[in-house]
Amino acid sequence: MGELILCKRPIAAVPYYIEDVSLNVYSIEELCYYVANNAYLINTEFASVELCNWIGREVGKEEEKVLLTILEEEKPLHVFINALLNLCDYLPGEEIRNVTEIISSFENKSPIECSKIRADRLLDKNKIVDAIYEYENILDKCEQDKKDISKEFMGDIWHNLAVCYSRLFFFKEASVCFEYAYQLNRKKISLEAMLCTYRCMRDEEGFNMQVAKYFVPEDLVVKIKKIVTDTSTSLDVKNFAKRLDNMKTDFYDEKSYQKQLGIIIDKWKSDYNRLCNI
Repeated sequence: MGELILCKRPIAAVPYYIEDVSLNVYSIEELCYYVANNAYLINTEFASVELCNWIGREVGKEEEKVLLTILEEEKPLHVFINALLNLCDYLPGEEIRNVTEIISSFENKSPIECSKIRADRLLDKNKIVDAIYEYENILDKCEQDKKDISKEFMGDIWHNLAVCYSRLFFFKEASVCFEYAYQLNRKKISLEAMLCTYRCMRDEEGFNMQVAKYFVPEDLVVKIKKIVTDTSTSLDVKNFAKRLDNMKTDFYDEKSYQKQLGIIIDKWKSDYNRLCNI
């Protein structure tokens, strides 16, 4: 079910087109909704004269003047966004502050650093496929500007890309990315994650090869094995196994049991498809 946006101002006869996401917005409330839910996508190009002119036509000349003045005075982007969000009472003050804080975190950073922040926020919001595209674009830019990018930064990008693949259960791809990450950033977390992916794939030979290749100490090997074993035998896993056993008793005929099993699988499919949404 979609979310209802209450628009107190008139709906625009001509919508404003947000090119980055190919979206038409028809009201100031809808525009504020977009900004609040996509703060990590907002960049300096969003604050444009064209947007101010549209607001002038559809909302009011005074509002247009306020925003144009901010542009003319070359104030930071978060100042423009704060003024924009205050044009209507769609968002409470605390939410406006949160949005402007997110946007201010992008300021005074290089374009690649901003891209990483956006990608990290996409990952945090479980927009996995979007995050993968963003991380891959960053890596392409890093390849073009190697002299200006630290190995640690590139390694961290590879690590987060691997996390994306892991959440989609693409453990082979994740293992390769984690290895690239460790070779660049030399961080223990990347090494541990790489070894975990081999355990998740049940690739004992590959696991042992990586242990030997990177001279992994025995105590860390034991730790990694325990992490994966504990996860696969966790209380949640045991409870699910018990639930399946109970289902066989509760739904004694095969048809009913298969129907209930299908409901569980459909839920898994739905959750997975949500992760894959762009």
